[in-house]
Amino acid sequence: MKIYGRVAVGGTFDNFHKGHEALLNEAFKIGRHVIIGITSDDMASKKGHGIEPIDIRRKYVIRWIKEHYPNRSYEIVVINDRYGPALYMEELDAIVVSPETYHVALKLNRERISMGLKPLEIVRISYVLADDLFPISSRRIRAGEIDRSGRRMFPIRVAIGSTNKSKVKPVIAFLRALFPRASLDITPVKVDSGVPEQPIGDETYLGAYNRAKSALESIGADYGIGIESGIFPHKYLKKCFIVYQVACVYDKYGNVSFGTSKGFMLSESMAEEILKGKTLGDIAKRISGRTDINENEGIVGFISRGVVTRYDLSYDAVKAAFIPRFSPEYYKYNFNEYDPYDKK
Repeated sequence: MKIYGRVAVGGTFDNFHKGHEALLNEAFKIGRHVIIGITSDDMASKKGHGIEPIDIRRKYVIRWIKEHYPNRSYEIVVINDRYGPALYMEELDAIVVSPETYHVALKLNRERISMGLKPLEIVRISYVLADDLFPISSRRIRAGEIDRSGRRMFPIRVAIGSTNKSKVKPVIAFLRALFPRASLDITPVKVDSGVPEQPIGDETYLGAYNRAKSALESIGADYGIGIESGIFPHKYLKKCFIVYQVACVYDKYGNVSFGTSKGFMLSESMAEEILKGKTLGDIAKRISGRTDINENEGIVGFISRGVVTRYDLSYDAVKAAFIPRFSPEYYKYNFNEYDPYDKK
């Protein structure tokens, strides 16, 4: 880990929370002397109402430093613009930022270069996530969505873009495992996939996306989840068709993530039926002699004799679709944090 002489970090530090702790912790880990910029009351007021006075915000910052880095060198400055003293300090070496303010640091460096000053090393921390996998933020704390530790204060609302129990049950089971500390409000919603009844190839992704987005918008949920079962022809083996479940997670900020299940191969005769317009559901009913098979183990359960079921594939697909949610900074997700100083 590289150590710098003088490191800057800045913020409003309203409702001091775990995200602020992560910023300060990184700054003290890499800097011999840390310069902490706290926005003035005038600047903070431009972000909205209910922001704590600077005396309270400063008190929480100092209390945290005394508890965790009592013998370290630091100074606190009040800032009245987006850059603060980092714009003109010649002896400054690095700046620690969050994913939301990384773009501000890039603009800061361009300004410093134009002034004949060296650019700063930009150290970007990861998002600090709340129970609901959205970032902890002062705005969300003020709104009563979460507390300072990131605990969700009311149920996470999830819309599932299907009423088919073979899709609904695995989604509910996975969400309960994913969000053990939070209450859940889960609603299955009948929606149109917008693709053929038996999607082939990329139609499967579009169908899952349409289901997730439509379900979320229909009830104003935090997350919408769509699952679509599709046939994927092998690029090189003409008679090889693989079945995958594709899941899409669409959140209230408009961020999207996809995941797929393990795949299994259809027989040549089944593939020929698909090409003639039949669906997997049609084939499952014919070979099993059951009308309820698609709402239960599905064709995969029948073929595998219960070793793998449709429930298993749906569970795996949704689980995979949530993978990006644990590291949203790598996917350039936008969480709509309002910055009155961000000039487009």
